[in-house]
Amino acid sequence: MNINSIFDKFVSNLIVYASYTLMIFIWYYLYYNSANQIDFLLFYFPYGIIILAFLFFGNKIIIGLLLSYFTLFLILRNYNLYLPFNNFFVISASQIFCVPLILFVLQKFNITLGAGKKYRLDKTNIYHVLLINFFSATLLGVLLLLSSIFYKLQINIYTIILGNFIGGVVLIISMKLIVNLLTRFKILP
Repeated sequence: MNINSIFDKFVSNLIVYASYTLMIFIWYYLYYNSANQIDFLLFYFPYGIIILAFLFFGNKIIIGLLLSYFTLFLILRNYNLYLPFNNFFVISASQIFCVPLILFVLQKFNITLGAGKKYRLDKTNIYHVLLINFFSATLLGVLLLLSSIFYKLQINIYTIILGNFIGGVVLIISMKLIVNLLTRFKILP
């Protein structure tokens, strides 16, 4: 393997690990201190990081996402805090793998994904990213329903699906607005 390739994978995983861990701790802090904890599942912002990470870095960032979940699990267990979901690893694995699965399905239907006009879905077009968010949230629901065959769901599955979708939409639109504002005021090139 080329040293640049190893460095690229390391930096990509580090960026995704840091951003996802920070976002999930911010969300958890808001969730944990909220009086209506179950209602706050309707704004699961970290899901937007998963979508953007897979769109811009590809499958090489799975290790960073998995390490982020293990970090959250270990920190919450060591400090006797509550996990945000029952069956934490099943829901986490479903969240991580539904985005690459939906990208794989789109590729099988010859719907190309990239940046530019030659692609049917442009990963820099916010409408296309929101469409991928919708498809992956729907696939997440299917995966959770299938996994509920093996265990009893302790939480409303529709709340999780809607929360992932709405949280992803809010995060993606917020990031787009911030980048547009920074560009408009000449802070970013």
